[in-house]
Amino acid sequence: MKRNEHMFGETLHCGELIKRLNDALGRKANNTLMCDDVTLSQIKVLATISEAPDETITLKELEKHFEVKQATMAGIAVRLEKKGMIEGFYDSNDKRIKHVKLTAKGEEICKTARASMDENERELLKALNDDEKRQLRNLLQKVYDSIKSC
Repeated sequence: MKRNEHMFGETLHCGELIKRLNDALGRKANNTLMCDDVTLSQIKVLATISEAPDETITLKELEKHFEVKQATMAGIAVRLEKKGMIEGFYDSNDKRIKHVKLTAKGEEICKTARASMDENERELLKALNDDEKRQLRNLLQKVYDSIKSC
C-alpha cells in the first residue's frame, strides 16, 4: 500500500492526513503528559502563560487567544489552580478582571513539556533533511494563514 493511500486504495486528502497526524500527535502528547496529571489543552494554556510578560495574563486574553468561551477557560484555570500550577488574582483597579500567573510547579511542568514537544518534533521530522523541514513549515504556515483569513 502506498504511503498516502487508505486501506481501500483511495488517496487520502491533505486535510485527512493533517487530521490523522494531529490526532496521533495529540494522543502521544496526552500519554506523555499523563504522568504529570496534565492534559494537552492545559499544557497549551501553561505555555501561553509562560510566554506572557511576567508569566501573567488575564483570563480574557486567554479566551481570545484560544478562541474559547469564558466558561471553558475558567474551567481550565480552576483545574490548573487546584493542581497548584497557576495562581489567580483579581486586578487591583478592576475586580472583574482575573489574572493568572504560573507557580514554580507550573514553570517546571512547562519545561518538561517543552522538552517532550521538542523530542516529538524531532521524531516527527526525522525522515526530512533541513531544507525539507523548512519547506514543510513554510507550506503549513502558508496553508494555515490562507485558511485562517477565511
